[in-house]
Amino acid sequence: MLVAEALSSLSRAHREVLTETVMRDRSVNEAADILGIPLETVKTRVYYALRALRIVLEERGVAT
Repeated sequence: MLVAEALSSLSRAHREVLTETVMRDRSVNEAADILGIPLETVKTRVYYALRALRIVLEERGVAT
């Protein structure tokens, strides 16, 4: 529940890439194809999405 709430605070673009790569266990190549965006964009978004998620979780008292 806490992670779902934290995910909802991210931008739509960040949620999409994390959903495809982490939750659906797809490669960044597969996520790029599914989302219709360049591979490098997926890689960049995953990086920044994970950073943002970590910050949100830390603000909610979850140790990372």
